[in-house]
Amino acid sequence: MIKALHDKVERSCVLFVRPKSSCAPQLHLLEEWALSHPKKFCCKLCVDLPVFEHLVNMILAHPVFYNNSNNPQLPVPMQLTIFLNSTGHYGNAVTTEDIAEWAGVSTGTHHNAVIHFNLLYKDDQIERERAKTWVEEQTCPEWRGGFLCVDSTQFNMFQKPGWHGEGFHNRKSNYSLSAQVMIMPHNLRIVNYVISIPGSTFLDGNEWIWADSAYGSRPWCVVPFKRPSAGPLKVNQLNPRSS
Repeated sequence: MIKALHDKVERSCVLFVRPKSSCAPQLHLLEEWALSHPKKFCCKLCVDLPVFEHLVNMILAHPVFYNNSNNPQLPVPMQLTIFLNSTGHYGNAVTTEDIAEWAGVSTGTHHNAVIHFNLLYKDDQIERERAKTWVEEQTCPEWRGGFLCVDSTQFNMFQKPGWHGEGFHNRKSNYSLSAQVMIMPHNLRIVNYVISIPGSTFLDGNEWIWADSAYGSRPWCVVPFKRPSAGPLKVNQLNPRSS
């Protein structure tokens, strides 16, 4: 009897079941705010209602939002709501747990609504190979490692931030946030985005990103040539190809 109980305890993953913590999703408030409090709606999603509706109509039919599973994805407006709330805030106001509780979804669902690209998934591994094949067909076999492209734009701030303000000073002598988008060149699919400080990427040792001349030349970042340091360079061979 004691041995059987001991074996059952060893096989148990949870000894004491805790009651599920209560939460109150707030997505339904957006419908009311859109009609009676548009400023609150815009504060939460950083867009007004007409822009939100236009974005939904633009992406509604995209196949990335549909699958053949018995568990369909969340409605497209709900996924867009989670995405806009995540990208429109930063720091402690946008942790995965907080956004998930606000939307009434799991943390995994929040991740899927924000980024639809993960190299742990077989489908995304296949997509990466397709991008490499396309690059090789358009250029040469040696360039197939560059399967991602990146570009950015600056959003000027009203004034210098009081916390680490110099870190927001850009090359144009403005205080700004940098919004960067990373895409695949063969289908323009967004695989990652960065607000302010850059984060992790999906690169291996023999892969790199294509970028414009605003970025620095690095082993993992290939940019067009502007002015060679020594000797002539036929830029008409590299730059049009990389463009």
